[in-house]
Amino acid sequence: MNFLKIANKKGDKFYYYYDYGRCKGQRPSTGVFTYKTPKTQVQKNHNKEALLILETKKSQLTIEAQATGGVYIPHHKFKPNFLDYYCEYVKLNKKDGNRHLENSLTHFKNFINKDFISNVEVTENFCKRFRQYLLERFNGETPMNYYARFKWVVKAATKDKYFHSNPTEDISAVTNPSTGMKENLEADEYIQLLRTPCSNQEVGARSSIGWIAPYPVVYSYQKIQS
Repeated sequence: MNFLKIANKKGDKFYYYYDYGRCKGQRPSTGVFTYKTPKTQVQKNHNKEALLILETKKSQLTIEAQATGGVYIPHHKFKPNFLDYYCEYVKLNKKDGNRHLENSLTHFKNFINKDFISNVEVTENFCKRFRQYLLERFNGETPMNYYARFKWVVKAATKDKYFHSNPTEDISAVTNPSTGMKENLEADEYIQLLRTPCSNQEVGARSSIGWIAPYPVVYSYQKIQS
């Protein structure tokens, strides 16, 4: 891998570019420049550091080229903190109107209760414990939805060579049948409740003209989930 060195219009600096070819977009900037004729010690030090950065970039690109097609992934391509990978995945894949992916990250952070977790800690048993953690705290389809999104993240990380094999492959996302009414609904469940058609014709007719029934109408949590 070579870099192109191009002088600026004033002629006092050199800017360096990757050289992948002569087609459009094949010579992106490295973001590094050096002074053509350094006049101060600061400028001399800058040139020294800039050239070291270029050598590092060149070395990394050489290692990546040699690793292409193999199972080895250069260390500098990895995010050492799996949380950083998780956060980036959520940022790139979240959808408006559906917070399952974002909520899965929130509860994953609560589960590990720390700011750093390496990929080697995310084992099959770890994934089982996380699934159980969700099942103990949520009913209906909520734990299934959150864990399913976690599985998406781990599957993507496996394809990116963070894992030799997918630790969630044999651990399916499952629902937690409700045993009764929940005291509090998740945001997604509350929205689903608002959208649930009213099967009681009398209540529906009165609510359509702005009249609120003087007696409570109770829906079972199973009804909301259906």
